[in-house]
Amino acid sequence: MGYLIGLFLHGSTSGLTTLFLYITLAQSWNLIGGFAGYASFGQVAFVGVGGYSVGALMITLGLPFWPALFLGGLAAALFAGILGLILLRIRGPYFSIATLVAAEATSGIVEWWVGAVRSGNALTITTVGLREPTRYLGPYGFMLAFGILALFSVAIVALVARSRFGDSLVLIREREMLTAALGVDARRTKVAVFALSALLAGFAGGIMAFREVILDPTKLFDPSLTILTVAIVVVGGAGTVFGPLYGAVIITALSNLINSVDPASHDLIIAISIVGGVLASRSWLASRESQDGVNIGIRNWKTGKIGMRSVVAVGKDQ
Repeated sequence: MGYLIGLFLHGSTSGLTTLFLYITLAQSWNLIGGFAGYASFGQVAFVGVGGYSVGALMITLGLPFWPALFLGGLAAALFAGILGLILLRIRGPYFSIATLVAAEATSGIVEWWVGAVRSGNALTITTVGLREPTRYLGPYGFMLAFGILALFSVAIVALVARSRFGDSLVLIREREMLTAALGVDARRTKVAVFALSALLAGFAGGIMAFREVILDPTKLFDPSLTILTVAIVVVGGAGTVFGPLYGAVIITALSNLINSVDPASHDLIIAISIVGGVLASRSWLASRESQDGVNIGIRNWKTGKIGMRSVVAVGKDQ
């Protein structure tokens, strides 16, 4: 692990900035995909909504960056909540496809809005002169901002994992049909975690927007960002607190190593590594599911005592 960390520490602030961004996005996806079991391929929509909200607030209202960032994250969470009321009625590959379509549609709407309202001119955040709402953070400032956000995202996931809310998510992932019998409002829980997931992604998008200055839908709504995020979580370990962190370290270090040795084959080797990690993880999950039953740890819903859990063994034939 020390060798892997050294691979991106040697790079500069950009390597750490990228790592912190990946950790945040991975933890964002981990909430809905890892804990709840709903594999969303539309997380980039919340990155874009958060980024454009921050840009619009800073440009049109002249808000400083930090309050704009807070509101941008809330805008992404609100958008996810509304979207979740519709999309979270379905699950499995249909949900994944629906979120992918929603992300593309959101990107198209934003591009249309920029073309119609701004006459085709991109949103540009003022970072110099008397009209600057907030002084540009610079490389070290953005590295620190992404680092704080990464720590915040890990803390949020850790709190969720140790909470009754987290137990509800695990129950939804493993045996959603049991939620009603155990007093869990599955729909409300799914919408809540979808919004929380979007909040983190929206914060990341807001910082990205300020760093880029000129807002570009191809960057803030880049589908490859979602694919990479999912791969990081799967490689590191979905539904765990530190798995996405490990996955982000591995993918970032591997990317930097390949760039330093053979930049021409970078994309191909990264793609092969990601596919290998995904296949290995799927094989491990399949071996777990082949057992006689699935043990689901949930809290004692009647007493609500912290740490009190009951184990429900569910056979495959149920």
